[in-house]
Amino acid sequence: MTTRVAKEEIAILMPSRLTHYFTDDHDTMPENDEPSLLARIGAVIARLRTWLAVHRANEDAVNELNRLSDHELADIGLVRSDLLRVNDAHFAATYNAERAAAGAHGLAAGHAHG
Repeated sequence: MTTRVAKEEIAILMPSRLTHYFTDDHDTMPENDEPSLLARIGAVIARLRTWLAVHRANEDAVNELNRLSDHELADIGLVRSDLLRVNDAHFAATYNAERAAAGAHGLAAGHAHG
């Protein structure tokens, strides 16, 4: 059996408990630090949009590199098989470190002859 009790009766019966649920004063409301379901869904959608934008940009870069000739790729230090890995962070770090070392070596050799 379900009995309906008015909120005023509950406040009278339990004055020290649950009364904060029957007031519009937000200072006395219990804190809820957890984001709402809607906020969590919005965050997932935002992350998905960001991932899609990055994926499209990476795909555009690879497509642009694919349009280059083998000679043009060689000019920038790549071969066609590298194009499958250009978006890999480890490959990019290794490639950039090798180019920096080669550039430093080239500058040092240029100064020795100059």
